[in-house]
Amino acid sequence: MSDLAVRRDGASIIEAVITKGDLGKLTPVERTQYYNRVCESVGLNPYTRPFEYITLNSKLTLYARREATDQLRQIHGISLEVVSQEVVGDIVTVHVRARDKTGRTDEDFGSVSIKGLAGEALANARMKALTKGKRRVTLSISGLGFLDESEVEGIPAHERAAPADTRSQLDQFAGSVGAGLRPDPASAPPDIMDAGTGEIFNMEQIEREAREVALRGTEILRDHLRSLPPEAREMLRDAVGTGEAPGALLIAARRADADAIGERLRMATTEPPDGSPPSERPSPRPAAASKPSGETAEPG
Repeated sequence: MSDLAVRRDGASIIEAVITKGDLGKLTPVERTQYYNRVCESVGLNPYTRPFEYITLNSKLTLYARREATDQLRQIHGISLEVVSQEVVGDIVTVHVRARDKTGRTDEDFGSVSIKGLAGEALANARMKALTKGKRRVTLSISGLGFLDESEVEGIPAHERAAPADTRSQLDQFAGSVGAGLRPDPASAPPDIMDAGTGEIFNMEQIEREAREVALRGTEILRDHLRSLPPEAREMLRDAVGTGEAPGALLIAARRADADAIGERLRMATTEPPDGSPPSERPSPRPAAASKPSGETAEPG
């Protein structure tokens, strides 16, 4: 049975995370369910990808992206106050205080190295320290112990990407990885998320385009999926499903195939024996008008 067809309830997923202590030991479906459960528990929209995967000490875990802290501030009515900024040696530190809508307060710090920096680079470092302080205190007052995006920038980008096996089923369907072949990196589509800016695709647009393509059949849908970056295919993974457990998109594409076959059969049964289409058939000749009884033809 396909792993994508095996699903467990939310409680068992949480239990698995607690007992295993490593998201990498969960199946792709379990990781997706856990991700959604975490988002639901704190009121975040999972379609905006508020969290990302990262490997630390050989264990796969989640860290919070900018989208997470921005949404948390809105949800909890969090206001921020910069208490102080100071430079000690080669380190600039920003002290930030947060207050939520209940009046509860919390404080945290953001520090970065400014060794050898000057001009614009120094200004960027100061802003980075401020951003780090704001995000750290936002996560803290919201009761979340996740690392912040600004704290993991020193870790290689490939370790911050979602694990490859969560995309394997959809990649296989799309034909981008199969038969022992891997796509040429030079021809692969670019990433859809900029680690520096956090820019991501619009989920609604991706789903809308996929639905429109699915109405044209499985081959067109497969070509469309093959043209998408891996992150976009991951967003559509559940909607596509597998051959054994098709999702809404694959079901729609198969229906389109069946309709197309039915239309071809219908056209084949309506063609005349000589093979000419109905539009080119000769019109029947009108019957000659009959003359009334007793009437004779006039001589010519």
